[in-house]
Amino acid sequence: MNTCDIAEKFRCIDAHDDTVEGFEFVPAKNRRSAAKVIVTLFRHWENRRYQVVFRGCANFQVVLDADVLLGNAPNNTACFDASTDVAELEKLVRRHRQGWNVTYQKSIDPLALKLAALDNLLLFKVNMFGGVLQIAARNFSICRVTR
Repeated sequence: MNTCDIAEKFRCIDAHDDTVEGFEFVPAKNRRSAAKVIVTLFRHWENRRYQVVFRGCANFQVVLDADVLLGNAPNNTACFDASTDVAELEKLVRRHRQGWNVTYQKSIDPLALKLAALDNLLLFKVNMFGGVLQIAARNFSICRVTR
């Protein structure tokens, strides 16, 4: 499936008024594995909990006002969105570089490799009433959670 198809599939998911219960970042354990972000949501009127797992994560960003999110609970998810716009992904990566807290010699700086790989990524957005979670990743999956 190409990135445009993946983006469309993600945008079509109805997450409006679900409850965000949490999100987790799982870093890569070695160079052959990939980082992932897991978002847990609850659809209270169906008593159904599910997770969206973003695989092949390169970057993620959370902008969240916890008080606004609480004020809209339990129905605090607006929608899912996804973009294949490389310029938007590049802005995110370049903005994050400022927070790396490490300096590289030009010959080993990973930024050029990250920018060259952006064609293979999507910018997924979990829009909440109170913020947004943005994930630059290769793909996603959804699974039901039983507790």
